[in-house]
Amino acid sequence: MNIRIPILQAILLVLISILIGIGSNILSSKPLPWFAVELSVVEDVEIKSNEPILAAISIEQAKLFFDDEVLFVDARDEGYFEAGHIKGAMKNIFLYELIFNIEEKQNKDTPLVVYCGDPGCGDSEQLAYDLKDSGFTKLYVFKGGWLEWSKAGYPSEVGK
Repeated sequence: MNIRIPILQAILLVLISILIGIGSNILSSKPLPWFAVELSVVEDVEIKSNEPILAAISIEQAKLFFDDEVLFVDARDEGYFEAGHIKGAMKNIFLYELIFNIEEKQNKDTPLVVYCGDPGCGDSEQLAYDLKDSGFTKLYVFKGGWLEWSKAGYPSEVGK
């Protein structure tokens, strides 16, 4: 039995699949980006600005937002949230319920800070993109997250 023919067929199927995937992405009305774009940290943050924004912020900027009573949303799972979170933060729940809860407190043009557990956690960015797709226009991702906030000794709370 010649094993070369099934291997060549498998390679051919994989190549055809790749070409179909690339072609459908190119022809799509909403193509996926080829490479993920990393959020840049904004240096000058104006809370009162009318410009739409989706950007990363530092610990210092996050504290300024906190002091100005901007709403924070914790992108982590409920167990992590209950173990400790930024004081007054909303917990991450089902997206549409979260959007409803945010809209009860503020409109979609008001600044909102989303954070996760640590700089390596991507949940905050994913949630920020989901909120952007839902019409929110002033989204800030605090990359340092809960780890950096708690190390700094900034206001926090435990439980729901």
